[in-house]
Order: sequence, then C-alpha cells, then structure tokens
Amino acid sequence: MQSPREKSVNIKDIFAILLKRKWLVISPIVIVTGLAFGATYLLTPEYRSSTIIWIDQPSNVSRELVQILGRENEGRESGEEQRRKIQALQNELTSQTYLHQLITELNLDDDPGITRTAAKMREERPSYSLDQLKMNILVDGLRSRIEVSFVGKDQIELAAKWSDPTMARDMVVSLARIMEQERTKYEIEKILDNQEFADLQLNKTEYHYEQMIDSLTAAQARMQSLSLPENIASEANRRDIVSDIDKTGISIDDNTTARNRLRNRLAELGLSNARLKYTDSIVELRTEIDGQVARFASLMERYAWNEQNVISVNVRLNDNLRRLEAAIERAVDDQFGSYPANQRDLIKEYFITEEHIDVLQSRKSQLEGSLTKIDERINRLPRLQAEIADLERKVSEARRYRDAFQSEETTVGILSERAKERTMYKTIEPARIPVEPEWPNRKKIVVLGIVLGFVLGGAAVFVAELMDTSVKKIEDIELLLDLPVLATIPRIDKLRSIRR
Repeated sequence: MQSPREKSVNIKDIFAILLKRKWLVISPIVIVTGLAFGATYLLTPEYRSSTIIWIDQPSNVSRELVQILGRENEGRESGEEQRRKIQALQNELTSQTYLHQLITELNLDDDPGITRTAAKMREERPSYSLDQLKMNILVDGLRSRIEVSFVGKDQIELAAKWSDPTMARDMVVSLARIMEQERTKYEIEKILDNQEFADLQLNKTEYHYEQMIDSLTAAQARMQSLSLPENIASEANRRDIVSDIDKTGISIDDNTTARNRLRNRLAELGLSNARLKYTDSIVELRTEIDGQVARFASLMERYAWNEQNVISVNVRLNDNLRRLEAAIERAVDDQFGSYPANQRDLIKEYFITEEHIDVLQSRKSQLEGSLTKIDERINRLPRLQAEIADLERKVSEARRYRDAFQSEETTVGILSERAKERTMYKTIEPARIPVEPEWPNRKKIVVLGIVLGFVLGGAAVFVAELMDTSVKKIEDIELLLDLPVLATIPRIDKLRSIRR
C-alpha cells in the first residue's frame, strides 16, 4: 500500500469555504452587532466633565534660609515621585472630608433610591443611623467617579462622572472649590506654624548671635590687654630685659662676695654678733625702694627700658639707695658710738652691702616676673588670635542665620496674606456640561460587536466544516480509496441555464 499523502492547506480553499458558508459568518456579525448596538440604549449613560486647575506652590521658606539649608538646587521629580503625588492628591480629593462637603452642597443624599438602599442595609445593621449609611453608600460610589491627573507642570485635571451631565459639571465645580478652601485653610495653618517656628528660631538665633558678639568682644578685650608695643614684644627688647637681669645677678654675686669678706673681718674682731636696729628713716626708705623696684618692673612690661618714665623711676631708685646708705651710716654711729672709728666703718660697709644684696635680689625677682608675664603674653597671642578668628566666623554664621530667620518672618507674613487672598489656585479650563456621554461609546461597541460576530462566525464555519463528511477534492478520494483517479467530469453550471 502506498503511504498516505500529507494534506496541504490552500488559502484559496479557505476563501472558498468562507464564500460557500458566508451566511454562517454574516449572520453572527449582524446579530451580535445589532444586539450590542441595541443594548447601548438600555445602559445608563455616564457623562464626564473636567476642569484644569493651576496650583501655585510658593516656598514657605525665605531665599536666605533655602541657601543655608542647601535646597536651592533640587532636581526634577521622578516618575515614581509624580505617581505618589497623584495618588496622594487622589486620596485627598476622595477623602470623607471632601466628599461629605460635596454631598451636602449638591444634596446628593436626597436621592430616594439611596434612601431605600440605606433603609434595607439598616435592617441588617441597626446600630447605624440612616444618615450614616446613606453617607457611606454615596462616599463609596463617588470615589470611583472622581479622577485626578497631571496635565502639565503644576497643573491638574479634575474630572467627575455622573449619569446627569449637569450634575457631572456641578460635581467638578464644587469639588474644585472645596479643594481650594481646604488647601487654603491648610496652607494658612502651615504658614502660622512656620510663623511660630520662625519666631522661636529668631529668638534663639538672636540670643546665640548676642552670645557670640559678647564672646568676641571679651576675646578682643583680652587681645587688647595682651597687645604690647612693638619694641616691647620684639626679641631685641626681651634681650635687653634678660641683660638687665644678668647684670643684676652679677651685682648680687659681687656684693655677696664682699659681704662674706666683711663678715670674716668682723669675726676676726669679735663683732660677728653685731645687729643693726632699723630706724624709722631706714624702714621708710626701704618701703619706698621696694615700691620703686616693683614700679620699675611693672613699667618694663609696658614700656621699653629706655623710655623716659622707666629712666625716671630708675633714677629715683638710685637716689633712694644713696639716702638709705646715709641713713644706715647715721644709725651705726648712734648704735655703735663706743666702737672705734675703723670698726664702725667696717660695720657700716657690712650692713650697707646687706641692704644692696636684698634690693638687688628683689629687683631680679621682679624683673624675672615681668619677663615671664611678657613671654606668657607673647605665647598666648597666637592662640588668642586663632580664638578671635574662630569667634568672628561664628559671629558671621550666627548673623547669617539671624538675618535668614528675620527674612523668614517677612516671607511668612507675605505668604499668609497671599493665602488669605486665595491666589494659589487658578482655573485654566472651566468645567462644562458634556454633550455626549463617555459611556456607553457606541462606536467602540459596534466595532467590538463586529469583531465578536466575525469570531463567532469563523468558529461556526470551522465547526460546520469539521462535521461535514462529504468528499470535496480528488485528493480526498485518492487518500480514502488508495486508488488513483483516472478521469473527472467537471460541473458546468451554464448548461442548466441554456437548457432552461
């Protein structure tokens, strides 16, 4: 036996089948399209009205504060941010706060159908009042009828759907007005909060600024007290002071040597126990000398050693030293008058040397103290200068914040007046009464009916051909009988018309 031949699909055969069974295709198209078109007159039409609103978004922060916060270069919003913004706006407009006002303004709760539905629901929920149930039904229904979308920068389209075209328009107008009122009220509250915050921050920054000013003033005063004339603060002047200290130290050593020599000679004469009683003149001169030594050292902290006032103190100091020597000589003559002249001279020289050593040691100590103070001042100057520079920076920063919050107060006041005048929202495209319903769309329904009818007709043709067992082609006979066809007699339809 020959192997069965594979059947091939011919486009012409498909068109021939469709042409042969054209009524199976045309009938579903006509019926389904007609039914769909007729059904559009049975559906409740829905009208869509919309308005486009421009929303001003003024900054509640002054330009100075924006610069301080580093927000002057904010980038563009991403798609996700815009989506979240739209969702937030949708949630806001379909919230109970908005929809309750919309229902009350348009008297939507007066619908008898809504009342009947709420009454039936109350039978199952007796704890709820009729008004509560009516409001819940209306709120749930309105949420699916309100749409919000961005149509431009800071522009939104607010749309509403309703079976009555006038009511659809009124819903959009009322909802836009409610949004303006609620947002204006919120903006005023936010501005007042910002005003309170700005006042609080202004007080804080003003106090901080004053503290920084006080600290800077105190540091500058310390700097002024530490500042020395250039000749004193210079290294040359310091060397002169050190030189004076060294000379004083040498004089102390020389006088100490002389005192030891004199003490030995007094011991040889049996006068080692000799004591001098200070007279009033000696005490007075020593007191004055000690004050002049301290005065001299104090002047050295503020003036150069060769200044006239320093020289004058030094001259008076030397004069008092000579007067002290004379007072000691008189005291020795009075107290040791019975001693020989040579012994009295030795005692005078010894006690005068003792006083010189004491004065020189005081001078050296005072000068070393002055030099230490000068060194401390010189060493503290760089640190104090750095402190002043840091305080000046902090004062500048504090002033910047203070000025920013002062400007913030002005900005908040202007925004408050703008919010009260309601200039933040502007209707670009007012809502209109729609002429044609958005639903049902008869053109789309007719097209869908034609497509569905064609699909059903094609399915009917396929089923009819599948159920038809008659032989239609020569290949089918050869395949069925496994025998070749020797000849065929064509069907001539024209002969029938000739015979007639």
